[in-house]
Order: sequence, then C-alpha cells, then structure tokens
Amino acid sequence: MMVQSPLKRREVQPNLRKVSKPDISTSSASAKKQSNAKRATDSSKTGIPKIKPGVVILWSLIIGAFGFAYLTHVFATQSLLEEVQALENEYNKARQTHDELKLQYDRMVGPAEIYDKAQAAGFINGGPAEYIIEVEE
Repeated sequence: MMVQSPLKRREVQPNLRKVSKPDISTSSASAKKQSNAKRATDSSKTGIPKIKPGVVILWSLIIGAFGFAYLTHVFATQSLLEEVQALENEYNKARQTHDELKLQYDRMVGPAEIYDKAQAAGFINGGPAEYIIEVEE
C-alpha cells in the first residue's frame, strides 16, 4: 500500500482512451475472445496505413516513365559519342593528308630544290659574297 504525502500532489491528466467496461453477465471466456477480436481490429486500424492500388499503379507508371526517359537519353548520348568519334577520325585523316601535302610543297619550293633547278637550267652559282658592301653617306 502506497501512501502519498498531501504536500506532493501531482497533477494527473484524465485517461483519454475509450475503454468499454465488460458486461458482468457474459462469461469471462467469451469476453476475452471479444476483447481479443477488438484488439485485432483496432491494431489494424492504428497500424500501417493502407496504400491504395491506384496510387501504387500511378507511382509505377511515373517511375517507369522516368526510367524510359533516362534509358533513351543514355542511348542517344552513346550514338552521339560514336558520331563525334567518327568525325574526329575523319578530321585526323584530313589533317594528316594536309600535312603531307604541305611538306611536299615546301620541299618543291624550298631553297635546295630551287638551287637544283637553277643549276639544271644553266645558271651559275655565285657563291657567297667575298666583299663587304659599304654605303657612303
């Protein structure tokens, strides 16, 4: 038995649960079955909220649409990358051809080739200048 001091009174809030009082006329076994049945239905009501099938279908469609858009984007990006790589290869081949032709042209108009053509045409090589040119002022 607990005895509380009147000096230590606590403010107690009323019980807000709606608990029905069992009938005295029913037997204790049937009362237990009814209370267990009530508890089972009450726990299903207060447990996890039910998700409607329409909401699940809607979310599935939304996720599917986003997945389809993502996969389409990935495949489009891959095909674009292949196209860029093909153009890059074509550009590299054209640049290599241009460099080869430029080198061939530079050899054709270069000093060594011009000296050889001039000698074949009958020109005489004067050689380096042996004297210094002086400018009078």
